[in-house]
Amino acid sequence: MRTEGEGLQTRVGRIESEGCGHRLDEEEIYCRLSQNSVVCFHCLQALPHLARIGLLEISEAKLDKHIYKERFDGKAKILFRDPVAFAKLVLRFNPFPYQVELLKNNSKRLLAIFGRQIGKSTVAAIKLLHYALTHPKSTSIIVSATLRQSLETFSKAVSFIESSFISGYVLKLTKTQILFKNRSRIICLPSGRYGSTLRGFTVHLAVVDEAAFIHSDVIERVILPMLATTNGTLWLLTTPWDKDHITYRAFTSWPKECIYHLPSSANPLISKEFLEEQRTLLGESRYMQEYEAKFIDDENTYFPIELLRGCVGDLPQQHIGELYGGYDPGGKESSAAFVVVRLIDEYLYVVHSVSKRGLPYTHFTAEIAEYHKANRLTKLCVDQTGLGNPILEHCLELGLPAEGITLTAKMKQEILSELRMQMEKRRLVIPYDSNLVNSLNAITYTKGRSGGYLFDKKTGYRDDLAYALALACWGAVKGKSGVLVRL
Repeated sequence: MRTEGEGLQTRVGRIESEGCGHRLDEEEIYCRLSQNSVVCFHCLQALPHLARIGLLEISEAKLDKHIYKERFDGKAKILFRDPVAFAKLVLRFNPFPYQVELLKNNSKRLLAIFGRQIGKSTVAAIKLLHYALTHPKSTSIIVSATLRQSLETFSKAVSFIESSFISGYVLKLTKTQILFKNRSRIICLPSGRYGSTLRGFTVHLAVVDEAAFIHSDVIERVILPMLATTNGTLWLLTTPWDKDHITYRAFTSWPKECIYHLPSSANPLISKEFLEEQRTLLGESRYMQEYEAKFIDDENTYFPIELLRGCVGDLPQQHIGELYGGYDPGGKESSAAFVVVRLIDEYLYVVHSVSKRGLPYTHFTAEIAEYHKANRLTKLCVDQTGLGNPILEHCLELGLPAEGITLTAKMKQEILSELRMQMEKRRLVIPYDSNLVNSLNAITYTKGRSGGYLFDKKTGYRDDLAYALALACWGAVKGKSGVLVRL
């Protein structure tokens, strides 16, 4: 409120210390500075930078609580109406132009094929929060192949809540669910292999993150029917993989206004130097898939993406069962890799995987020995092709339960065939790890003259993690059956 004769400098100082002085109603209730509640819309129009005046609150002492709530909700509706204004003024997040387009798109079906680090989880979190706060009694879900992946988007939504005044709108917050005072809710779910964890929900908004790693049947026969009675909205967000999937079919058949296809370079925070570095490290083919968002050719791969989709799942929480390791030492031009599986009741769970390039094998072996000290491996199967006995001897010197295997053409076929059989029987569970998935999918095969398979890898891809996993599973399966691997 301005007093007669007040100078400009005096008024600026008083606004900064007391509030803007704008009258909110006929009862002469004025704004004052606070970090908790209602925004003064006069100030927002006059001063776009909210930080200069802070968030302004009506003094509750001067209003009946019910009247206060009505006015609060009314002003919130104005502010929440525009999702972009909601992102900027409420969540204090300034979206990039392509994120603005996504937030403003009101299509019932939306597909976003993005490169890595484009910010799809962030924009999904904003969409979920905006929808929940503007649609009372609605149910929104975040779905990924694993709970761990779903929690990444969910945790972003929680971070936005904790850093803004909408925390006052939250009635209950658990590890996987947010319940708001308007009775809307956001639920974080894994799809699992068959979608059994999703059944029973009626949903208004479904955000499917890394949709390419959820079976098409789960999306088409479980998630879409959940939206039937609500005329709900479906967002499919993913990095591209193979073409035999609903994401590719949607990419080639949905209306153009429903499809967004962006490489990682669209994000202004990613430098050209970083992208060139990744192109060199990953190779052209994998770089085109992960950073240019190109679909991959899945022909002649021994472990096709469709097979790998059925293996992606959450790992067991309990630390029971025996641990088996596989060690591919690599060479001058290839990476060393170490993978550990946990054997529980006939099932194999990948609990650890690491691949490093340019590290001397003695250092890498020492790191494996440290892992063994902390976790106790039952067996470590080591590829001793090439360098031969020195690596195996070093493993034994460090106290590792190592056993050497020479990967001849015949032995390669045996261990890779055993690994594929475990996948086909749904006895192998792997995390959603793009490095491991790409390494497995990189292995190609052709029929030899003798009828056996000859294995190779895609140009520009690495197969080190795949062979380390095959060795680990071989040790677990053959060790349990009592068959010892001898050289």
